[in-house]
Amino acid sequence: MAFNALGLPLEYCSRTYRDEFAEKKKAGPLFTSTSTSTSNSPSSSSLRSPSSSPPSSSNPTPTPTPLWTPSHPENTPISQYRSHINAKFSPSPPLTNSHDLHAWTVRNPHAFWTDLYSYCDIIPALPTDTTLAYDPATKLRDIPVFFPGLELNYAENVLSSNVVSNTNTSNTTNLNTNTNTNTNTNTPRRNPPTATSSKVALIGLRENRLDQPEEITWSELAELVRMTRSAMVRQGLRKGDVVAALMANSIWIVVLFLATASIGAIFTSVSPDMGVQGCTARFAQVSPKLLFADIDLAVRGVRRSMLGKVQNILRSLTSTSTSTSTSTSTSTSTTPRSLSLSPAPRLIFVPTCHRPHLAANIEYIRPLGGGAEALHSFLLASHASDAMTYTRVPTNHPLVIVYSSGTTGEPKCIASPHMSILNYKKIALLHNSLTALDTVFQYSSTSWILWNVMNGHLSVGATVICYDGGALYPNPSTLLNICSKFKATYWGTSPRYLLELEQSGIKPSDYDLTSLRLVTTTGATLTGEQFTWFYSADKFPKRIHLSSVAGGTEIASSWIATDPAGPVYANEMQMWALGHDCDILDSESQTGQSIALTGRPGELVCRAPFPSMPCRFWGDEGNKKYHAAYFEKFPIPIPIPIPMGPKSKSKPNPAETATTEQDYLDVWAQHDFITMNPLTRGVQILGRSDGVLNPSGIRFGSSEIYNIVQGPTFNGLLADTLCVGRRRPADKDETVFLFVVMASGQEDKFGEDLVRKIKESIATALSPRHVPKFVERVREIPYTVNGKKVEIAVKKVISGQKVKVSSTVVNPGCLKEYERYVELERENTKGRSRL
Repeated sequence: MAFNALGLPLEYCSRTYRDEFAEKKKAGPLFTSTSTSTSNSPSSSSLRSPSSSPPSSSNPTPTPTPLWTPSHPENTPISQYRSHINAKFSPSPPLTNSHDLHAWTVRNPHAFWTDLYSYCDIIPALPTDTTLAYDPATKLRDIPVFFPGLELNYAENVLSSNVVSNTNTSNTTNLNTNTNTNTNTNTPRRNPPTATSSKVALIGLRENRLDQPEEITWSELAELVRMTRSAMVRQGLRKGDVVAALMANSIWIVVLFLATASIGAIFTSVSPDMGVQGCTARFAQVSPKLLFADIDLAVRGVRRSMLGKVQNILRSLTSTSTSTSTSTSTSTSTTPRSLSLSPAPRLIFVPTCHRPHLAANIEYIRPLGGGAEALHSFLLASHASDAMTYTRVPTNHPLVIVYSSGTTGEPKCIASPHMSILNYKKIALLHNSLTALDTVFQYSSTSWILWNVMNGHLSVGATVICYDGGALYPNPSTLLNICSKFKATYWGTSPRYLLELEQSGIKPSDYDLTSLRLVTTTGATLTGEQFTWFYSADKFPKRIHLSSVAGGTEIASSWIATDPAGPVYANEMQMWALGHDCDILDSESQTGQSIALTGRPGELVCRAPFPSMPCRFWGDEGNKKYHAAYFEKFPIPIPIPIPMGPKSKSKPNPAETATTEQDYLDVWAQHDFITMNPLTRGVQILGRSDGVLNPSGIRFGSSEIYNIVQGPTFNGLLADTLCVGRRRPADKDETVFLFVVMASGQEDKFGEDLVRKIKESIATALSPRHVPKFVERVREIPYTVNGKKVEIAVKKVISGQKVKVSSTVVNPGCLKEYERYVELERENTKGRSRL
């Protein structure tokens, strides 16, 4: 079977596309035969697939030529780890590439996670007799605990590994209450460059102040965390309490996070640009004891006061009658406190200046009339004699609470455990090849899980840049300037930013990017055209590794990660993250059979536990919301025999059964619609599975359409696009809409000619069945605060449903415009250029 560039069978494609594909195959220059063996090609055993096998090499299907290949793949940390596994476990046949390594990690999960724990130098070391990472008899839906009985602390694994100091730990226990204190010495320790106390740990940057960086060394960071921890403990903060931050990305929000974690308290953050309703909807559910807030917010070059906004949030919190809290005992379970008023959190304002803890002037908070205090005042309670102490907690003790987007309802409060440190170090060390010699610039708000991932990179000693400001102010070159000025080696960005960069005409080649070696994108699908643009002339240096990755807020990690030892193909993410037993299932599956190697699109699932699985949803009694969200995607009917009477010995007829009980496949369903290229093992997310387009039974994702309309043919004309389906209660089929926002100065170009050109391009590149019935111009596309298109809400609006939109949508008012498409039955062929 042959596949197109999206990994879909050619039978889905138009005749024109198939003819062009055949001509390219004959021509040869753009394609290479998969029958040629290379060290980076996945072996036939790289992916467990019970229902299929790779296409036969006797009739090879062309594979696109890589856009990038590593210069020394065997020198990468992931290859060195593969060599370590080959030497220690002697797999047969030996593992030859990263896909082989992944396959081994999911076939041998206990050996892998136990070995990785030691390989990453996690503190404390495991006892020598540790053989199981979790109880294999526990179902995935029951959230297996990693290394039960072990206690550790996230902050200890960040600071103690990178700062030479005298530290203490408390509440330390041995694994499984075993009195044997010998540590696991079977795994050789890594010897990467390590941070020194005088090395810079954090670089703080503010909008309009790039020439005034604030640098904090590792020893200074350790002292700030110690001082903050001392002040928190002496003012009553205990293990299990919640600390909230309404702060932008900065040095001090990192300090507060690490200090909170060191106590065993639980940290939660919300970006200060979120509205009052959105902040209240989150904080009211978790009842923070302390609330730290920036005094002002950067908005396009102006810093606006946060005082009034924070006052409104506090008033809303004190009037909220539903809240949750955490028991202050050694247990980590949550105790709901329904229908009870929660006391307002203690409010501490943080100045957005250098060394804010030294800013004693509190004039800026006097209007609050004593209802708040400055960071400086709060820290006066600390004692210089208080040592830096780490409270070790069970591996499933909550570290942070993060929130689902809540675009169509109340956000879910997701608790990630301290054991997440193992996944963070895995991603940093093996997938991103980070060491203490690296400088990391991850552009992210503090509401996004990428901010937590950014903090995870500190654990390997890397310097981290914290930027408080807009990506496009004063122009799209801002992030490039930061990479250039501060010699970033790793840059995390988004497809949306790269599109803005492309449309701006700014040339990345005009900037000094000699230090940059890895660029990752996430938050949306990076289109094939964007891959190609990145490596084209006058753009980025061709030596830079561009990697599109994908994960989720829920898992605090990546499902699909970077392979520094493997090639990059346009439109493909490189590999499943090590240890994540990911697969692709048919949406209607009741058997759990994989369709990954068939090239057909399906549902992204994970079959086995991983260390950063949420330990719970906050306030979710019996994990009901948790199970409904991720473990009830694939129902399995259970036949229940109809009683035949006490004297009847005959077996019931199969027809005489009922299916009153319900069970589900025991897999984590991420609700992403995804496909794999069977030849390269590269994967592409086509969209959310609940937003999959399905006209006349042809299932495809919105990203397939975006690949066309956001390419070079149209990106000078179209500023933005949104593709969703409409299915009203009386409709027998789904109708596909493509909404477009015209680029500035191109508004008069929208008309029949442009619509026809868009439809013809989609029909040629994909198939006539992929062509939207309606191409309509709108003023605005709705987005979340994290830069994600709000497809589901628009789909519901045009289908005639009522939608309660959360304040995570930055422009909810634009949804009103879409209501007029509920009743649209035919294209408006007249007056297309008018809105």
